[in-house]
Amino acid sequence: MGDVRFLVLGPLAVEVSGQPIVLPAGRGRDLLALLVARANEVVPLHELGDTQALRKAISRLRRALGGTDFIRTYETGYLAHVTDSDLLDFRALRDQGRHAEALTLWRGDPFEGIDAVRETAEELTRERKAVEALVPVPRQVPAPLAQFAGRDRELAALRRSGPVTLLSGVGGAGKTTLALQWANQAHFPAGQLHVNLRGFDPTAPARPEEVIRSFLGALGVPPDSMPPSTGEQARLYRTLLRGKHMLLLLDNARDAGQVRPLLPDDPACRVVITSRDRMDDLDGITRVRIDVLSQAEARQVLAQRIGARATAEPQALSRLAARCGGLPLALAIVAARADPQHSLTALADDFADDDVLDFLDTGEETTSVRSVFDWSYQRLSGSAQRLFRLLGVHPGPDVSAAAARSLAGTTPALPELVAANLVTETGDGRFVLHDLVRAHARDLVDDLEGRDALRRLLDHYLHSAAVAAVELHRFITVVDIGLPAKGVVPELVHGHDEARRWFEAEIDVTATLCEVAVATGFDRHAWQFVWSIRNFMDIAGHWHHSVALMYDALKATHRLGDERAAALLHQLLAHTEHRLGDMAAAESHLAEALRLNESTGNLDGQIRVHRNYAFYMEAEGDLVSALHYARRAVELSERTGDVSSLAGSMNQVGWYVGRLGDRAKALEHCRAALTLLRECGDRLGEASTLDSIAYNLHHIGDFPGAIEHYRESLAVFTTIGEQFEIATTLVNLGDTHAATGQETEARHAWEQALEIYERLAHADATKARGRLTALSAASSSG
Repeated sequence: MGDVRFLVLGPLAVEVSGQPIVLPAGRGRDLLALLVARANEVVPLHELGDTQALRKAISRLRRALGGTDFIRTYETGYLAHVTDSDLLDFRALRDQGRHAEALTLWRGDPFEGIDAVRETAEELTRERKAVEALVPVPRQVPAPLAQFAGRDRELAALRRSGPVTLLSGVGGAGKTTLALQWANQAHFPAGQLHVNLRGFDPTAPARPEEVIRSFLGALGVPPDSMPPSTGEQARLYRTLLRGKHMLLLLDNARDAGQVRPLLPDDPACRVVITSRDRMDDLDGITRVRIDVLSQAEARQVLAQRIGARATAEPQALSRLAARCGGLPLALAIVAARADPQHSLTALADDFADDDVLDFLDTGEETTSVRSVFDWSYQRLSGSAQRLFRLLGVHPGPDVSAAAARSLAGTTPALPELVAANLVTETGDGRFVLHDLVRAHARDLVDDLEGRDALRRLLDHYLHSAAVAAVELHRFITVVDIGLPAKGVVPELVHGHDEARRWFEAEIDVTATLCEVAVATGFDRHAWQFVWSIRNFMDIAGHWHHSVALMYDALKATHRLGDERAAALLHQLLAHTEHRLGDMAAAESHLAEALRLNESTGNLDGQIRVHRNYAFYMEAEGDLVSALHYARRAVELSERTGDVSSLAGSMNQVGWYVGRLGDRAKALEHCRAALTLLRECGDRLGEASTLDSIAYNLHHIGDFPGAIEHYRESLAVFTTIGEQFEIATTLVNLGDTHAATGQETEARHAWEQALEIYERLAHADATKARGRLTALSAASSSG
C-alpha cells in the first residue's frame, strides 16, 4: 500500500498515495478520530469501550486503510501509527517560524463535525489562533488624498464589482487616487497588499516574480524560508492568499501579461488593477472606465485644494477648471501653482495665455502632464504613434473611423489607441481625444507631416460633405471639387436621411475645418466647404455661424481670383443676410453676384440671382417688380434646360400672379410647376410649391383644400428638416384653421411655429406671437 496521510485540520480525511479514500461512517469514523487525535499513543480500551462492536469497527478501519500497520493492537488498547499528517506539518512549520505557511494547511475547523474529539479540536483551534497572532496582517495601501470629490458612480461600481476589477483610463485621470479612496473605505480583515507596477514610469516595469517575492515577505514568509524557484514561490503565494478576505491593489499596470501571474485563484481575495491599458485580453474581470471629471467636480476639487480664495473668485475657478479639461493631474498642478500672494484671476489669465502643456509642466517626469502622456505614446507601435500624431491635426471634438483612415492614408491603428486609453470610443462608433491629449499629439507632429495630413483631412471632409450635400438636395448647384488626395476614402451616404444624419454628426467638424482652411491657406477648400455645408446650415437655422464662414470664404475666392466662386459666395451671402433681416447687405451682395455672373456668362448663377431679387422685391412690397424678376428667371431656365430651376421659377411666377389677384392663373402656374418638380424629384421645390398652392386655395375660399396642401407641404419640409420653412408653413396653416373657426388647431400650429422661430432667434417670431395674442384676446372677449 502507498503512503498514508491523515488530515485533521478540517473535516477528517485520509489520503493514500495522494488520493482520498472512503472512510466508514458513524462509529468507525468517530473511532478513527479518537485514535488520530492521540496519534502514536495507546488509547486505553476503557476509553474506547471494550466490546465486540469495537473489534468489528477496528476491523473495518483496517480494511479501509489497506492493512493492519496503521492501527496497532496492544494489551491495554489501540494505537494509530501516524507518520504523515497535516497536523504534524503544521507544528513543524510553526516550530520553524514559518507561521504563514503553517496556516495554509488549515481547511476549516479541526475534526469538523465529530463531537467525540471536541476537547482535542478546541485545543487545536487555540494552537491555530496562537500562530495567527504571530503572522503580520499587511496594511500596505497608502492613505488617500485629503481632498477628494466626485466619482460617486465609479465608487459604486467598485463596491458592486466582482473579484477582479480593472480601473482604466488616460494617464492623469485619477485612477490611483480613486483606488486608494475606495480601498481605505472598504474592510479587508486579512489585510491589503499594494504595489506600484511602474507600467508607465520612466524606470523599468516591475517584474511579476519580484512582486511575488515582495508579497510573500509581507505575508509573513521569512527570507530563509522562501522557496528557491519562482514556480514554487508563485504556488506558495496563491496558497497563502487562498481563503483570505484580502485586497490586492495592483497599481499602474503595464498590460495583462504583467498582471496575470499576480492574480490569486480564490475569489475571496479581491483584486483591483489600475492601468492605462484596457487589457482586452484579460478575461473574467470587471472593467470600470475612469473618465475625466465633470466641470462641477473639477471646480469642487480645485476649491478643496485652493481653499477659501476659490469662493471669492468663482469665475476664475471655472476658467481654470475648464482649461484643465477635468483631468485630475492637471487640476492638482494648477492648485499647487495657486500662489496665495496672487489672485486666481491672474493665474487663469496666465494659463489662458501660455501653451497649455507648458503651463502644466512641473519639471518632474512623474507629475508633468506632457511626460505622463508621453509614456503612453512611447509604448505604441509605430503605426499607432503616427496615427496619434496625426489626430492632433484633427480639430475635434470627435472623429469617425473613416476620417481617421483618410487622415492616416491607410488602415488606422485606432484599436491600439483605444486600448491604450489615449482615444475613447463613443457608443455611436466615433472616437474622442481629451483636449490635453490632443494638444500633446499636436506638439508631436512636424510641419511637413502635419500639412500633408491636413490636406488629406480637408479632402476627406470636403468630398464627404459634397456627396452628402447632393443627397440632401439633389438640385444643389454643382461645383467641380476635383479629386481627393491619395489615400483619402470619402464617406458615401445614400439618400436624404443618411445625408442629414451625416451632417448632424459632422457639421461642427466641417465648419471648424472651413476656418482652418482659411487660416492655413487652403483657399479652394475654404470656399468649397462653405458651398457643401450651406444648405444644411440654412435648413438647421445656423445663419449667424454660416454668414461668418461665408465672409471668410469670399476673401479666399478673391485671393484665388475665382470670379465664378466669388459670385456663388455673394449669392449665398445675400440669401443668408436676408434670413438674418439685413436687407441692405443682402441686396448689395445680390447686385455683386449678378454682375459677376453676367461677366462670366454663368446662366445658372443669373437664375439664382433673379429668383432672389424677386423675394427681395416682395419683401419691399413691390410685387410687380418681383413678378418681373421671376419671369426673367423662367426665361433663363428655359435656355439652360434645367427642369428643377424652371419649375421653381414657374412656382415663383404663380405665387406673385396670385399675390396680384389672379388666383386661378396662379394655381395653373403652380400646379404645372408641381408636376415638373415631382417628375424630376426636387423635394424642396415640391414642398415650396405645395405651400403656394395651399395659399392660393385659401384665398379663393377652398379651406379644406388649403389645409390638405399645407399638411402635404409640412410633411415634405419635415422630412427634409427645413426648420424655417416648417415654421412659415405652420403660420399659414394656422391662418387657414382660424379662418374656418378652428381655434384649437390654429393655436397649436402657431405655438409650434413660435417655438421654432424662437429657437432660430428669427424676427418672424413676432408674427406667430402676435397671432396667438390676438386669438387669446378674442377668446377672452367672446
